[in-house]
Amino acid sequence: MQRLAITGSSGYLGRTLIEHLRLRSSDVAILGLDIRAPGAGAPAPDRFAEMDILSPALGATLREFRPDAVIHAAYAMTPTHDRRRMRSVNVDGCRNLLDAAAGCGAGRLMLISSATAYGAWPDNPVPMDESWPLRPATFQYAAEKVECEEMTRQFAERHPGIAVTLVRPAIVGGPGMDNYIYRFIFKLPLLALLDGRDNPVQFVHEEDVAAAMLAILSAGARGAFNIAPADWSPISEIAAATRRRLVYLPFWLARLLHGAGWTLRLPLSESPPEFLEFARYPWAIAARRLKEELGYEFRYSSRETMREIIRSRRVSGTATA
Repeated sequence: MQRLAITGSSGYLGRTLIEHLRLRSSDVAILGLDIRAPGAGAPAPDRFAEMDILSPALGATLREFRPDAVIHAAYAMTPTHDRRRMRSVNVDGCRNLLDAAAGCGAGRLMLISSATAYGAWPDNPVPMDESWPLRPATFQYAAEKVECEEMTRQFAERHPGIAVTLVRPAIVGGPGMDNYIYRFIFKLPLLALLDGRDNPVQFVHEEDVAAAMLAILSAGARGAFNIAPADWSPISEIAAATRRRLVYLPFWLARLLHGAGWTLRLPLSESPPEFLEFARYPWAIAARRLKEELGYEFRYSSRETMREIIRSRRVSGTATA
């Protein structure tokens, strides 16, 4: 792999990928595409194109660069009240990227999906490997990931000469984590066991995500890969690690309160009420293919990642021995 194009290059995962490449493979030329330029001090691609993922110029930009691999990391992750705009960016943007990738000469294409694509259900095994069906339910982010995965699978069937992969990370964390999931798990004044369920919460370190993705690309692998270490922490363990109170809350009441906060756009309700399903039921995953087929070994456990998030983000009142 000598020429890599990354959409969403200024985002969390895009920056992490570029930094990882710069440290380990300085001879790879990187094209970054994003609606905003890299921030001050952020790892910069060799070339940067300020471009919306919906831009009709995307195909020409990729053809001019002639990448041998494309990573699609541009995605509207943070929930918004403008559901139509979010869908346009995520689903139509993915379609535009696939159309552009088909004619740019790349031999490898990777879509960053999410473990949320499996959905949170009471009958989910703990953990789920890649053979488990995708059942995202009504949470928009997860449902659109599944829709994009299906488009990408159809793309792979039409273009057998391109090695197409889908990666599904667990909750990505580390020093760079700063999003609504971080605030939901670590910044609320208390943690709740919904209907009394002490569900597993699984983190994967940002460095492991970058390293695993590049290992998959380098191997020319195909198909779906989960990315997560083999452990997780129950909600009660996170409460103890951050010295916060743990309460038991009926799901109907939590959904009512969270939904009201979302409707009123209160600061502590950054997601729609259906997001709470991921605190109600388990959705931990197993990276079976990554370990069995590529022999990948995770550098960080989920618990180690959790502790690093706590230390690096200076969560108040924490015990991080």
